[in-house]
Amino acid sequence: DTTTGILQPDVAELADIARDHDAYTIMDCVTSLSGVEVQVDDWGVDAVYGSPQKCLSCTPGVTPLTVGDRAREKILGRETDPKSWYLDLAGVMEYWGDDPSYHHTPPTSSLYGLRESLRLVAEEGLEARWKRHRDVAGALVEGLEDLGLELFPDRDHWLPSLNTVRVPDGVDDAAVIDFLLSEYDIEIAGGLGELSGELWRIGCMGHSARHQNVAALLTGMKEALAAQEYDTSAIEA
Repeated sequence: DTTTGILQPDVAELADIARDHDAYTIMDCVTSLSGVEVQVDDWGVDAVYGSPQKCLSCTPGVTPLTVGDRAREKILGRETDPKSWYLDLAGVMEYWGDDPSYHHTPPTSSLYGLRESLRLVAEEGLEARWKRHRDVAGALVEGLEDLGLELFPDRDHWLPSLNTVRVPDGVDDAAVIDFLLSEYDIEIAGGLGELSGELWRIGCMGHSARHQNVAALLTGMKEALAAQEYDTSAIEA
C-alpha cells in the first residue's frame, strides 16, 4: 500500500475465500509490481493493476492491468452499460482484440517506454530484482533503526519498495523533508490522511533501489535530525 507501506499477506487465501462466496478479488500492485513477488495466476487473483512509474521506473501515463477468466466473463456479461467510457473494460478488450474497434488513441511513446522498462526487468530477472529490492531496502531499514527511528509496519507486513517510518516526538517532519530536498536533492514524502505528520514515506523502487542512494539518504537524514537537536549518536560516523 502506497500510503502505509504495508504488504498484504495471505493473498491466495483471501482469493480462495472470495471465490467461495462468489466474490471477486482486485489487487493493487501500484507500489509492488516487479519490486516484490506477485503471482497473479498462482494466487488466483481475478484482476490486478499496477503502475509504470514505481518499481518499473518508467514514465507515468499507462496502467498495467490484467484480468483472469472469471473477471473477464463478468465484465463481458454485464447487463448494464458502464457509466464511464474511459473505464469500459469491455471496450478496451475489444480494442486490443483480434477484430479491434476504436476505443482511445494509444499513448504510443508511453507504450514504447513501458516496453523498454519490461525489457530491463527481463534482463535483470524477476527473482534477482525482488532480491535487490529486499537487500537495498533492508540496508535502509537497518540504517534508519541505527538512527533511532522505527518502522510503521511490523516486519511481517513490511513493503520493501515503500518504507514508512514513524516521525519521532518533537521532530518537524516537514522540515526534514525540506532539508533532504534542498541539501541532498533527495525527495521523501510525508504521511497522508490520519497519518499526516506521523510518518515519512521513503521509496526504494526500481532503478533507484541502490546502496549508494541509501547511503546518501541516511547521511542526509542524520544531518536533518541533528539540525532539530534529535539525538543521532547511536549511528556510527
